[in-house]
Amino acid sequence: MVRGTSRKGIAMRHGFVALLIVVVLLAGLAPPPSVVQAQEAPIQQMRAFWVDSFNPGFYNHAEVDELVENVVRAGANTIIMQVRRHGDAWYNNAIEPRALHPRLAPAHEFDPLAYLIEKAHSRGVRVHAWLVLSVTCRRADALWGHPEHVCTHHGPDVPDPQRWTTATFGGVQVGDFDFGHPAAVLHLERVVQHLLWAYPELDGIHWDYIRFGGQSYGYNRVSIERFNLAHGRPLHSRPQPADPEWSQWRRDRVTELARRLYIRAKAIKPTIEVSAATITWGGLGTYSPHDWPNSSAYRQVFQDWPAWLEEGIIDVALPMQYFAEGVPRSREWYNGWLNFSRNHTGRRAVVVGLGSWLNTREQNIAQIQRAHTPDEHGRVLSGVAFFSYDKPFAGSNFHTRREFMDQLRATVFAQPAQAPDWPWIANPTHGMLQGIAEVDGAMVPDARVTLIHNGEWLRDIHASADGWYGAVELPPGEYTIIVTHPDGRQQSRYTVVQPGLVSNL
Repeated sequence: MVRGTSRKGIAMRHGFVALLIVVVLLAGLAPPPSVVQAQEAPIQQMRAFWVDSFNPGFYNHAEVDELVENVVRAGANTIIMQVRRHGDAWYNNAIEPRALHPRLAPAHEFDPLAYLIEKAHSRGVRVHAWLVLSVTCRRADALWGHPEHVCTHHGPDVPDPQRWTTATFGGVQVGDFDFGHPAAVLHLERVVQHLLWAYPELDGIHWDYIRFGGQSYGYNRVSIERFNLAHGRPLHSRPQPADPEWSQWRRDRVTELARRLYIRAKAIKPTIEVSAATITWGGLGTYSPHDWPNSSAYRQVFQDWPAWLEEGIIDVALPMQYFAEGVPRSREWYNGWLNFSRNHTGRRAVVVGLGSWLNTREQNIAQIQRAHTPDEHGRVLSGVAFFSYDKPFAGSNFHTRREFMDQLRATVFAQPAQAPDWPWIANPTHGMLQGIAEVDGAMVPDARVTLIHNGEWLRDIHASADGWYGAVELPPGEYTIIVTHPDGRQQSRYTVVQPGLVSNL
């Protein structure tokens, strides 16, 4: 025994040492601070998978279970499910006929969309319904000829003006909807509205092929006649494909469709997220405001998606940056479009679409890392989306896909993330309005509509062929809406715009 030390003191010292050892051991077992922070503070970042109807993914209950499990194990949070491919419905409650596929479980026992929403929401995953808008009639589709299929009564084989599909400058009939035909737009509007009414728990809606097929497309007779009337040209004249006024006409029709579907959707569910798959091919993505009109998106297929972001008629653009990482030129294109997107988010957000089937696991991870990296000004994009779930990397299969999901969770998706609550949806400061232009009880197509906000002129807009008009990003307050007939007669209506809501006149 050490002189001057009591048994009680020795015991206390031994107890302190034991306690210190326990603390050290616990500290060694505890995760590092970065892991604790990751577990406690998920970021807001979209991590999505496009799930197409051509491949397994939602044909039956088991595939949906596997899909949701894979998304969760990857650390992702959003599923973009293809619910309309060619005028069909991969869901049960629809105004278009249910899709035909030998592996799709029968309707009496399975609703792909309803079950996916239920299963995904139980795991904290959001579901967006993906609709192909223009591509509608294809000869190989089993439903062409079905009494409820739109192509049976309004496809390429039907005479004008009941033909809603487009044609080329050379007169070849094409099975794509022509957005210059008012009836085609109304049909798409009904499809979207019914979908949102039937599936109110849906988180988002996603447009694909919201464009023309090329510069020589758009020659539906009804559309040409509308254009000629609007521009004072002979009714049956045929504009050249590169005619600037004709090009702008088609561009305006695509933008009008985006605006109309956005407002119609928000009128049903203000919190619905509206996104679009947008074009990147045909350039490096380094366009300045002066040379953007030379891009393929703008000039060839009439899809001015940066303008949609600036106006606020989509919530998220998903530019399809499908570029092979292993090819230097393609890698340069990918990086160029990252820069372009950071410069053109406008009022909304951009999520990078990955051509994941083109790249190895490591190459996809490299592209994700660059997509997540802020530029020199601190501007950062809002996430990534894989095209596709079926092929998340080159050569993947059922088993290696699972392994890749684990690899994503261990690397670029290690930090937990929740799907973003976009501020203009979660905490809106502006509102929207829509109505039908009328004077003396009669609808006025293509009318000028003037918006007066709290007694001061705000802007002029124009109605569609059926009199519909709409506007977004409006400051709240009292509005006078003045519709002007071509003969000068006017009619006024009054409404109040509230943040985040659509005022219906």
